[in-house]
Amino acid sequence: MKRNLFFVSFIILAILFTGCSFKDYNCDYKNEEGYSNYICNSKTGCKDMNSFGLVSNLEDKKSQEYYKKNSRVCGDYLITNYLDGVCINRYLGHNNTIKIPKTLDNKPVIMLGDFISDEKYNGKNQIYGAFAGIKDCKITIPSTVKYVTSGALWVSYDADTTGFTDKYENDFASVKIDKNNPYYTYIDNIIYTKDMKTLLYINFYDYYNNEDGEDFYIVVDNIENFEPINQMLYGNYPIYFGKNIKKIDADFGTEDSGNVLVYCYKGTVTEKWAKNKGIYYAFNDNDTTTSDVGAVPGPYGADEYDKKYSKVWKSDDGKFSFTCDNKKRLN
Repeated sequence: MKRNLFFVSFIILAILFTGCSFKDYNCDYKNEEGYSNYICNSKTGCKDMNSFGLVSNLEDKKSQEYYKKNSRVCGDYLITNYLDGVCINRYLGHNNTIKIPKTLDNKPVIMLGDFISDEKYNGKNQIYGAFAGIKDCKITIPSTVKYVTSGALWVSYDADTTGFTDKYENDFASVKIDKNNPYYTYIDNIIYTKDMKTLLYINFYDYYNNEDGEDFYIVVDNIENFEPINQMLYGNYPIYFGKNIKKIDADFGTEDSGNVLVYCYKGTVTEKWAKNKGIYYAFNDNDTTTSDVGAVPGPYGADEYDKKYSKVWKSDDGKFSFTCDNKKRLN
């Protein structure tokens, strides 16, 4: 009798202290139906970092069945088994400052993913990113995370016309990466590959929460590949491109670009890209030159930037910089 009571007490304590279901979800899960479908998105991200910006793995029925059977609550998180770790499908807490743990349910947290909501649009359950519904969210991504879906860092506002309701509106006041993460790093809310050669994500929180709407974004000289996973050209702000861009893979166009102005160098990949996409641009080495698309849109004319800003920018640690022939940089 005492032995039975001890065993029951052990189960209760295990549940309380781990915050997870006591059911063993870590046994033979790779053989469960739908698992292969669930993980088939693991290389669908950016061209130069295919584990970042993954397509959702909740679109087909088999994946959804695996998700429904395998998902469980562990502390403030809804998780599923994914490859040799766990995926965070949804943050269930209410604190908007979130330091994501390295492990949940005794497995490493290797993915930030999506969840299936009970909200329907056109007869289908909507799929949202893990932090949907959290306003002014400040997250720190641990060293263990390699896989990130596009939806996990998606920002949604009232202007969305996809059936999104205010229940799931969210934005990110800051996105940080643990310094020991071997895959990614960040500077000023911008996520890069660890070698700083590929730009993966730009957080526009500062721009959208600035009353004047005056902000800017720097693609530092280190960057060779510009592959942001999020919507980029909404609003009135300049993007300054460094000299070493070799590849741009970004979904831009005149319908989305608003009054964005791209600063680039003559004869570069950036200039060709801007022309092809119909984006307003000016040259870093000759501010009076504008694109054949049309005049630089006001009130942010290139000559106005010349008068207002006159510094070369460097990161606080001095490792990264942006230089122009005319020494122009927003401070």
